Amino acid sequence: MKLSELAESSGASASTLKHWIRVGVLPAGRLRNKTTAVYDQSHLDRALLIRAMREEHGASLDEVRTLTTLIDTEGTTTVEVMNACQEFIWGIPNDVATDDAYEPFRERTYELMRRRGWRGYPGAAERGMTHALAVASEVGLDYDVERLMEYADAVEPLATKHVAALGPGSADVIARRMLAVVTARARQLLAISNLAHAAVSVRGAIERGDLPPQAAMPPAPEETKAS
Repeated sequence: MKLSELAESSGASASTLKHWIRVGVLPAGRLRNKTTAVYDQSHLDRALLIRAMREEHGASLDEVRTLTTLIDTEGTTTVEVMNACQEFIWGIPNDVATDDAYEPFRERTYELMRRRGWRGYPGAAERGMTHALAVASEVGLDYDVERLMEYADAVEPLATKHVAALGPGSADVIARRMLAVVTARARQLLAISNLAHAAVSVRGAIERGDLPPQAAMPPAPEETKAS
């Protein structure tokens, strides 16, 4: 395809695509003659990945380059690409793996992984867990391994479905799907957590007599249809 066709298919302007080529995040097209280059599916996959990172996740060009350089490195595995996507999404501090202040939370994370037989060390996921435990502890939510095991019991079956949703495809396609899945999963889990916390708060208000027993219930299916 020509540059104009790549622009139409990717949703990025021709000038933007040329800029991405100049800065090295999008490979140049194959020269058909002295003045015309042609592009293929790999260029489209890369352009769509860059667009997703820039527009949906606010990535800088340096962050884009970090991921695309990894993808373009010979021998890079899918697991390494997925790990890099998690690293980018969560913005994990660099010192999580070495700072002594994180040691209790690192060990808690490692113990959880050992008990469940979870592999993936070293990686962004375990560093992200360590950081999350540390942040939670600062606001009084100091989860021990037993409590983490309860969460893991609920989440692990879902993980298989989430990974399967990535499907087959090039490294660029998998990276783009990974970024979308990680973000959607986080929002979904946060939303159901918020819903549960709101329900517990309302239940407590009803028990104290601050709200009537029938308060805050969603409409019945018949009422929803009628409206």
